[in-house]
Amino acid sequence: MQGMIDSITQRLHQRVSGILMHPSSFPGLWNMGDLGSGAYSFIDFLAKCEQKLWQVLPLVIPDSFGSPYASVSAFAGNGRLISPEKMLSDGLVTAADIAMAQDAVQEGPHRKKHLLKLALDKCSPNTERDFQKFQKKNSIWLRPYAVFLVLEEKFGAPWTSWPKKFRSCSQELLEKEALAHQNKIRLLEWEQYIFHSQWQALRQYAHQHDIAIIGDIPIFVSHHSVDVWQNQSQFKLNAAGKPKVVAGVPPDMFSKTGQRWGNPHYNWKKMEENGFSWWVRRFAHLLELVDFIRLDHFRGFEAAWEVPAREKTAINGKWVSGPGEKLFDRIEAELGTLPIIAEDLGLITPEVNALKDKYGLPGMKILQFAFNSDDQNDFLPHNFENERCIIYTGTHDNNTTLGWYHNASQLELDNLSRYLWVENDREMVWDFIKMAMESIAIWSLIPMQDILELDEKARMNFPGTSANNWEWQMKEVKVEPGIADRLRQLTKKTGRCLEIKERDKEER
Repeated sequence: MQGMIDSITQRLHQRVSGILMHPSSFPGLWNMGDLGSGAYSFIDFLAKCEQKLWQVLPLVIPDSFGSPYASVSAFAGNGRLISPEKMLSDGLVTAADIAMAQDAVQEGPHRKKHLLKLALDKCSPNTERDFQKFQKKNSIWLRPYAVFLVLEEKFGAPWTSWPKKFRSCSQELLEKEALAHQNKIRLLEWEQYIFHSQWQALRQYAHQHDIAIIGDIPIFVSHHSVDVWQNQSQFKLNAAGKPKVVAGVPPDMFSKTGQRWGNPHYNWKKMEENGFSWWVRRFAHLLELVDFIRLDHFRGFEAAWEVPAREKTAINGKWVSGPGEKLFDRIEAELGTLPIIAEDLGLITPEVNALKDKYGLPGMKILQFAFNSDDQNDFLPHNFENERCIIYTGTHDNNTTLGWYHNASQLELDNLSRYLWVENDREMVWDFIKMAMESIAIWSLIPMQDILELDEKARMNFPGTSANNWEWQMKEVKVEPGIADRLRQLTKKTGRCLEIKERDKEER
């Protein structure tokens, strides 16, 4: 297995391709995407089409609007992705248990909680031993997370509104609350154990098919999170625990008032004093789940836009220096060379590029951004400086490519027509896919919606809005043979098929 993993981590320097697809978009019981048979069928599809990469969004618990970029924990996995079907095949529950959960509870998430409790109440001695090992290994984040959710259930949100004695996380408080709420704490930690067990089984299946997984780290965390509650001195908070300043981006051509995200800013000086230990743990934890990391808002590690919390817009903010090399040097010293993709979109300065180049990190190129100016546009493939980049037709924050085409400006349509001789949408999506695959970019990643030629109804997220996002889901992972064959042939034609190249070397 180690040899296989080493081969996968070398992929950052190999010309391959893959698909962007979050697990919540898989089919699953109770109309919820999960890590069951649909996920395994997706791996089979990737293998059949010679794809070597699978990119996911953050695997953490989403907020009430479904966003995985605003979680109560930077470490806890999304329990909604747990598959009842996999619990059944693993012998944790019976078909009668699943039927009982379905009859007893109306909503899917609560059904899963009910099913998890049934499994916990009758877990075997071997499973109990494995569960206890998981608890011990992850104790630094697992117990605080479970206590935080118990307190949230009791007192609501945000944590700054809790009775004073609960607003600070201490070992004494954790032990006291864990004792007072043993059953709830145990169930929350059991849920994490099941999620991580199912994910690791799926990851192993991907590795067996020579497929590497790309994860995602959002740069900022939510104020109402166990991370802030547990590490208050490492964030810029006032005496009451509320943010002094919040994150965002300045006004630009897309927004006259900028974007006020509202996440608390890090106290980088405090973090540096303890060797950026929280960040080291965060990277180490995710690298146990995935093979590569897309680092969100990379430019924020060089300098981030900081807005006084009292401001209602992002206009009156300022650029504040980030940790830069100090953070990445520390992480490399602790964990070795990191397999990172830098999300370098937006306002990128020479200083940001210098930070990215020092560590040899590939950046991102988005084809949907390539046609809104002239032929010097940095996102046009002929302008790529070198192959050290990852090309996408679009990402989770973009429209689908067909949706983009339907809503493109006249300038974009004219430029596209001259560049690709596009006259209608019949072949436009695959022209984009072909353009990405043929580019010099070391990796090509295509959202599953584009592989299926879906329109704007299948868009994953619309930045700046909260409703009706993160909802797209496949009814079944069943792709027409013609599409699969087309993707496989294009992968071979564009030299992104590892097996073909390796076979050629052997023959020579």
